[in-house]
Amino acid sequence: MTHRTESEKGAFRHPDTLLSAWLVATGVVLAAFMDAVASTALSIGRIDMLGDIYATPDELAMVDIAFIAAKLTAFLVAPLLVTAARPTACLRAGVVMLLLGCAAMTLSVDLVWICVFRVVQGLAGGTILVAGQTLLFFRFPSRHQPTVQAVFAVGAVMAPTTITPALQGWLVDHFSWDWIFLANVPLGIAALVLLAADGNRTYWRATTLPVVEVIVLGISTALLTYVLLQGSRFNWSDDMGITGLSTIGVAAAGLVVVREARFRSGSLQAVAPFADPDFRFGFLVSLVAGFALSGSTYLIPAFALNVLDFTATAAGVLLLPSGAMLALGLLFSGLLIEKAGVHPIALVPFGVLLFSGAMWLLSGSTSGSGTPDLTPALLLRGSGLGLLFVALTLVTLRGLAADILPFGIGLFNLGKQAGGLMGTALLQTYIDHQNALNRTMLSTHLVRGDPALDQRLRATANILTSNGADILAAPKIAFPLLQRSLERQASTISFDEAFFALVLLFAVAAPCLIGAKQLFSRKVLRRNQTG
Repeated sequence: MTHRTESEKGAFRHPDTLLSAWLVATGVVLAAFMDAVASTALSIGRIDMLGDIYATPDELAMVDIAFIAAKLTAFLVAPLLVTAARPTACLRAGVVMLLLGCAAMTLSVDLVWICVFRVVQGLAGGTILVAGQTLLFFRFPSRHQPTVQAVFAVGAVMAPTTITPALQGWLVDHFSWDWIFLANVPLGIAALVLLAADGNRTYWRATTLPVVEVIVLGISTALLTYVLLQGSRFNWSDDMGITGLSTIGVAAAGLVVVREARFRSGSLQAVAPFADPDFRFGFLVSLVAGFALSGSTYLIPAFALNVLDFTATAAGVLLLPSGAMLALGLLFSGLLIEKAGVHPIALVPFGVLLFSGAMWLLSGSTSGSGTPDLTPALLLRGSGLGLLFVALTLVTLRGLAADILPFGIGLFNLGKQAGGLMGTALLQTYIDHQNALNRTMLSTHLVRGDPALDQRLRATANILTSNGADILAAPKIAFPLLQRSLERQASTISFDEAFFALVLLFAVAAPCLIGAKQLFSRKVLRRNQTG
């Protein structure tokens, strides 16, 4: 493999090289952590921002869409820059862009400028992830990649799903949303200092940027991101606007794919990694893994906030045990593959089983559940994801040659992000539909004259009276209280069904992925026999 030769040229020749390599790796992780902070900023600081910038929820949603679309586009454009200038130069440029973009967010409350800064952050974040992971593959030899990729996943996978929500919840509760973005300034400075250990490993190779293709790609990602994030509001295909935007977005994406497949000269070369059967399999799994990761990351805090009445800080802290187990799972799987020689694909079933078990436990939650009730499931979830993501990264990327590795990394990240968007969108729609259905079914029991209802109303009125309510007003207050309790029960059931839907996802996807793996292997075997 070509990238092994490249890595061995720059690593482990002298004792000081080992130290510099790990300093660079730490800088890469801090840069990935910066992207995690920027990616999840609006999920926690949204309400505070609405009041400060005088924006409507729809306007702020467009800011989020611009960020995600820019990041998706960067996943496919950044590999061109990485092959033109070494990963270190692209990584440093991405860190500087993200640092400046986050600092600038706090200087203006103008919605247009905020949107521009979010686009800059999205482009920088996508560049950081592609260039950073490419640098780690180049800087370390293949035998050390399991541990190195596990460390990288701490910043790229664990941070945005566990640490940053807790950190941002605390900042919002105690300070303001500005501090979410300002937190990236010291992180960026520290990352640049650590990356200086890589020296001046830069060059420039002439390359052609397919401007038209990049523009079409940007339009496609923007439209499809809008559809996925806003489609539930308009009931998807029932709205002509959503249908039209979906059609245009898919058509634009199709044009890019056709051009990539037929005209390699002057293209993004994004289809090149698909020649590798392991990459094709890993890309399919990345869609499912991204769906599960982002879907569960959306469901757990939403359940805590909307049903269990947690504060923003408490909802963020709820994910910290899962984050700790995720970090341990990542490092354990990396060491297991590197030291014990376990094949990465062998860990995937265990990761799937642990994650599915966690979702099954969460599907039994009630409106009275608390942190002690949710913690065992969250620990299982973290362990499962830790085993899954390192194995998936190695299976997908370790066999790619150096010249196409950056494109493979970009596509791999695109698959995880796209799967995450689909997971969040579909689960949100599912909860909305199930909530309406469950509310309707439960409401049939709130009928005046029902003996059970009358008994419950009298009991509630007696409780209110014993707590100081007026004896005449208590019966009138009791019925709205029962209606509110019904709403909460309907939401609880809906979230439980959504958690169980993630169990069914793997139950259906696992046989399909196994079949795809066998199909790809047969094609390779047939090609080798005919060759």
